[in-house]
Amino acid sequence: MPREKAGWIREFDYLRGFAILAIVTIHVMAYSNTITVPSLIPVVSDFLSHLADFGVPVFFFVSGFVLSLRYFDVQGMRTFYHRRLSSILIPYIAFSSLYIVYNLYTIPGYTVERALWSLLLFDATGIFWFIAVLLQFYFLFPLLTRWQHSSERRGGSWEMLAVSIALYIIWYLFLVTPLAQGLDTLAQPVAGFGGLVAARLFPGYLAFFVLGIWAQRTPATWDAWIARTGSLTVIPLILLLVVALQFLRLGPIWALLVLPFTILMLGPLYRASRWLMRRQGALARSTRAIGTYSYGIYLAHMLAIAVVVNRLWALGIFADQAIFYLILLPGTIMLSMAALFLLNLLPFGERLSGVRVKARPSRGGASTEPREERV
Repeated sequence: MPREKAGWIREFDYLRGFAILAIVTIHVMAYSNTITVPSLIPVVSDFLSHLADFGVPVFFFVSGFVLSLRYFDVQGMRTFYHRRLSSILIPYIAFSSLYIVYNLYTIPGYTVERALWSLLLFDATGIFWFIAVLLQFYFLFPLLTRWQHSSERRGGSWEMLAVSIALYIIWYLFLVTPLAQGLDTLAQPVAGFGGLVAARLFPGYLAFFVLGIWAQRTPATWDAWIARTGSLTVIPLILLLVVALQFLRLGPIWALLVLPFTILMLGPLYRASRWLMRRQGALARSTRAIGTYSYGIYLAHMLAIAVVVNRLWALGIFADQAIFYLILLPGTIMLSMAALFLLNLLPFGERLSGVRVKARPSRGGASTEPREERV
């Protein structure tokens, strides 16, 4: 994997671009559920949505890899916590405030009390569960590095990954539903309280984060895996898994299949990233820019979708028309990036947007190419 002096894997700019495109695709395609007449659009949309199921898992993988690359051997974690928590929490609070204001005006019965719970439960918009889980990984990271250090000394670098996969399976088959039901019997300050909390706990996602740590610590093994799965021969298996995910839709078995699906998808995604890196054309620059702004896009895109959808409706373009999706997807990305760019021009704008860019050194010296500073 090509690395630059700052300790950055260049493929990750593109991987995060693919990940956020997948996430936005899922939320854009959800509008096909409103179609009530016979149409191929829901079928195609559903397939594309499940093809994009790798989105958030890839973000967790990249986070685990990059944190391991930069901080695995760091003794004092004070700077780590200060930088990581501030880079996550300040944008979260800023964008949660925007969503809460939007909810107060658009959702009947949405009260100030519910808004406070939304902030505490990472639920001002449903996608913020990702931030709750990421924060847990940041707190767990020093413990995970000690565990990995210990297992490597014993010659079992795979140990933590194996345990996290076992926990993933046990969590979805036996724990998550009873836990949600149990929490609901204890307290229900908001509707679906148990489900909200259970969906935001780290055991259901730890395997992806630990996979990133393991990949960084065993580069030869990981590169060999990427070489095997990056070939076109895995595409039929990936498509078969997509059909299975489409059939299952949600639930514990669906969640179990997301893990092997994501591991297989990383090969083609790496291959596509390297292909873009070699060409450096408009498509490569666009994908890399989207990757640079990926965290900010994640925060902003649900509001951007609402703005674009309302404009499309005003123009008489609705979800039962293919053009609706062809405009909504790129329109959401462009509007999100434009809003983030303008926000960054304000004092302290980069702290609020979650997108901090700085010059990245190249192999031969200084470069003015931006990259996102946070993981």
